[in-house]
Amino acid sequence: MNQACVRASALADWRSTLLKSNGRFTTWRRFIDEINFLLAGDPPKIDLVTFVDLVERIGRASGDSSLAWSIGQSTRYSLDGDFGKAILGCKTLGSTLHYLSCYFPLVQDASFLKLEVNDGWARLSYKILNPGIWPRYEDAMYSLGIYGRLIKTAAPDAWPFAQLTLETEAGRIRPELSALVQAEILYGGNANSIRFPASALDARLNLAPDCGTEILNRLSRELTRKTRSIPLSERTRRMIYTEIDDGGVSQERIARALGVSSRTLRRRLSSEGLSFQALLDECRMQFAALEFRTRRRLSLSDMALKLGYSEHSTFSRAFSRWAGMAPREYRRTLSAHQECVRVI
Repeated sequence: MNQACVRASALADWRSTLLKSNGRFTTWRRFIDEINFLLAGDPPKIDLVTFVDLVERIGRASGDSSLAWSIGQSTRYSLDGDFGKAILGCKTLGSTLHYLSCYFPLVQDASFLKLEVNDGWARLSYKILNPGIWPRYEDAMYSLGIYGRLIKTAAPDAWPFAQLTLETEAGRIRPELSALVQAEILYGGNANSIRFPASALDARLNLAPDCGTEILNRLSRELTRKTRSIPLSERTRRMIYTEIDDGGVSQERIARALGVSSRTLRRRLSSEGLSFQALLDECRMQFAALEFRTRRRLSLSDMALKLGYSEHSTFSRAFSRWAGMAPREYRRTLSAHQECVRVI
C-alpha cells in the first residue's frame, strides 16, 4: 500500500486537550513533545500509521475509554480551511454529512466515510482501509465523536435513539462507555458507525456562513487531482477493502466505481505488473490476518465465506501459500503470542 496520511489538524485537537489537563501534565509531557515534533515537520499531512499508533498510546496511558470521544466532541481544528467552511456552512445535517463523506478523502487517505439511508434510519460509517493498522479504537472514537457532535447539535432529540457500532471487541472497552457516550454501543462490527433516525437529516445546521460555489468547486478540483495522482492499483486495492466484508467482490462493479471498463482496468493494472486477481488475493490474505487477530470466535468456514471463497479448502490452500502455514496453525501461533504479550 502507498503511504496514507491524515491532516495534521487532527493532532492539534489532541494536543489542545492534553495541554488543558494540568493535573496530569507530567504524564502527557512526552506525548505533547511528540505531537509538537510531528506538527513541526511538514504539515498539513501526517502518516496515518503514525497518527493511529500515537493516539492509541495516549488512550492506553489515560485509562479512559471515552478520552478520544471527548476530544472529537470538542474538536476545533479538524474542520478548518475550505473543508470546514464547506461542511459547517451547510443548511441541514443531511447536506453536511453528504459533503463530509464526499470530501473526506481530502483529509484522510486509505479510509472511507459513507452515509446510507434505509428503512427510516441513517448510518454514517467510517473505516480505515488498511488491515495492518490495528488496533484503531482511539482513532474510531475520535472520528465518531466529531460526527456525533454534528448530529447532536442539529438534532438533539434524535441522539437518545442513536446506536454506535465499533470494530473493536467488547473486551477492549470499559463497560461504562455507553453511559458516557449516552448511546447504545455494539461491538465487533465490520466498520465504525453511528446509526440515527433518518428524520434528523432534515434538521437545520447553520454553523457557519454559506461557503458558496467557489469553495465547493475548489474542493472538487482538489479531490479530482488527488484521485488522479493515486495509482490505479492502489485505488483498486482500497475499493476491494471497501467491499470485502460482503464476500462478493466484483471486478465489474469496482471498475465501474473507478470510472473505467473492466477491460481498461485489466490493461492498466497489467501496465503496473499486476492483475485484479493478484490484488484480490493479496487483500483477502491481509484481511484474513486482521480477522484472525480480532475475531477469535469466527470459524474458518465462516472466514472463507466472508472472503468470497466457495470452499473452505480453497481458502486454506491460499492462506497457506501466503503465510507459509495453515490457517489453524497461524491462529494458534497468534494466540500464543498474544497471551505472551498479555503476561509481559
